[in-house]
Amino acid sequence: MSRLFANNRRFNAYNLDYLPEDAVHPVDSVVGAYMQLRRETVAQVGLLDERFFMYGEDLDWAKRIKDAGWEIWYNGQSEVTHVKRASSSQSSKTRIDFYEAMWLFYVKHYRDQTSWLVDQLIPLGVAARGGVDVALHLWRFCRQRT
Repeated sequence: MSRLFANNRRFNAYNLDYLPEDAVHPVDSVVGAYMQLRRETVAQVGLLDERFFMYGEDLDWAKRIKDAGWEIWYNGQSEVTHVKRASSSQSSKTRIDFYEAMWLFYVKHYRDQTSWLVDQLIPLGVAARGGVDVALHLWRFCRQRT
């Protein structure tokens, strides 16, 4: 949907594609490779959570930073080169790590705020989405090898 409605706030809330790329905006998070923090911020919220392996640590940090009352800003006037997934292979294991991080983020930040029913549905949703993603990855991998 975000591709069909590129400038729509509702369909592009996660990636903020409706905002001008070259401007400065307050945001909920930025890619970890883009982060610059004040020493006081790190002293207050702590370092990255080592339980997150490769994925989600930047989102967790950003949430803790905002929860501590700090602001996060995107500066489109600066330039950062980040090669997505350059440090991780496109293996099924890294895909599983991504969905495990998604689950950990939910447990750490939202589980205590949800109803019993939602708490039962979230792991099913994460597992279903992760299972489909890993299955499609394996299918594509097998097709490329034949």
